[in-house]
Amino acid sequence: MTRTNAYVSDITYQVTFFEEQTPAHLGFACLLGGCEPVALDKPFTYMELGCGQGLTSNVLAATHPHARFFACDFNPAHVASARELAEAANLDNIVFLEESFEQLAAGKVDDLPQFDFITMYGVYSWVDADNRRHIADFIKRYLKPGGIVYANYNAMPGWSAASVLQRLSWQHVELHPEGSAAQIDQMRAFVQQLHDVGPRFFSTTAGLSRFMDSFSESSKNYLAHEYLNRGWSALYHADVARDMAGAKLDYAASAQMICNVPELHLTPEQQRFLETIAHGPLRETARDCILNASLRQDIFVRGARSVSATRLAMWMSKVGLALACPYLPGDMTLQAAEGFDKLHAPVLEALTKRPHRLSDLASLPPFAGQPTAVLLKAAAKLISSGAAAPYFVQAAATDPAPAHRLNMELARRSETSDEYQVLASPLLGGATVAGLFQRLVYAFVAKQGKDVDAELISRHIADVVAAQRASSVRNSQANEGATYRHEEILSTVQAILAHRLPIWVQHGTVGGCKPMVCGKTAGAHPQNAELCVME
Repeated sequence: MTRTNAYVSDITYQVTFFEEQTPAHLGFACLLGGCEPVALDKPFTYMELGCGQGLTSNVLAATHPHARFFACDFNPAHVASARELAEAANLDNIVFLEESFEQLAAGKVDDLPQFDFITMYGVYSWVDADNRRHIADFIKRYLKPGGIVYANYNAMPGWSAASVLQRLSWQHVELHPEGSAAQIDQMRAFVQQLHDVGPRFFSTTAGLSRFMDSFSESSKNYLAHEYLNRGWSALYHADVARDMAGAKLDYAASAQMICNVPELHLTPEQQRFLETIAHGPLRETARDCILNASLRQDIFVRGARSVSATRLAMWMSKVGLALACPYLPGDMTLQAAEGFDKLHAPVLEALTKRPHRLSDLASLPPFAGQPTAVLLKAAAKLISSGAAAPYFVQAAATDPAPAHRLNMELARRSETSDEYQVLASPLLGGATVAGLFQRLVYAFVAKQGKDVDAELISRHIADVVAAQRASSVRNSQANEGATYRHEEILSTVQAILAHRLPIWVQHGTVGGCKPMVCGKTAGAHPQNAELCVME
């Protein structure tokens, strides 16, 4: 195994987009937390620390052409992949840096600006204490007053049991230096052997089973970066808040939307108890004990300012919701979801027609005359469920060309790989999850508009799936894979055109198209059609 600053570097991290890092998501979460967000209607600056293969930063750069983006990673393979994608999409507002946190914190990188956003996903728990100190020093040096920091981390007490797995893992691999990929196989076998002899720890520790399932099912890329870093630590919020306070940051909100609305995740008794705790870090740590939280997604602000009622009314006209996943009125799947009530259906029905400002949604019958908090609570629930997504209104005027170029490149890469599982959305300032079939359909629609041949697309998809499966077998990465009959592929394509394409048009993901009429096959059984993601 190869490590850089005690961090695994001989195996790349999986290609992933994280919506929690988008400026709109962070801004909306700040509003829920009662804090002023960063305005997005003027140029801003953004830094991603530990960007991996750069998908998130590339999407953000493509959907915010008026902003400047920087992203760093000390794994040269990550940086090379990220730069290659940016160049292929002709993105001229992003810079990828192969630098350590220590070099960044010391100011050894020329011409770095002050930043409105500094974000990191899968970094803070996974590096050692020295690097966490460098991160705090970098933030102190480069974050603007009023700027936002996002950091997620493995949290205590939820990780208290699974931290034993992590310790076993890296202690075992230290004795088997054959490289991370081989070590993962050996580590899995060792942990399974330990489990099979019936240790009391495994049988008496509540909540350990889900970590064991992840241990056996997750990809090697994920497991190497989750379990094999010697600097790894599960952290208490109070300790992270103390680190950030040294950089003049205040805790503002959670990027997990419902965590900013107590009644959506706490019982009345739990809410009353937490209200008795005036000290913020202690209150958050007590909340983590109540929830047994294993992951926190914290938003800190340098000089957090409370949102007044007047300012909140102004923001309600600048922030909106858009449909994130096709919604059919009367959809029993969503109505059966926990917490779905009469407030949500009218919002979703309005969003099927077009994205709406919050100030417009406030005039719907369920919210008319109600406090603003009622609508914000409904919005938080819909965002957390994946049914809706927040956007800032000025994004509707964003030049969509960079995002369209990036989407075409992602679609082109989908011909040979299923790694890049998103499409960029100028409206959202981020991306929506898009399975392989969706991305292949996108390429045809982007080139031909509504006049596409579903039969032709279906035959092409069948060829792509067959070729990718054959390639996996040749590379000794065989799995059962998915085999589809022509009728299944055609039905899925028609469902994408009928139900997903209208959302792409709303999001600005694709231009020059109008929503298409549902095909006979897709329309016959809409509840069974491909409404979200085709794996």
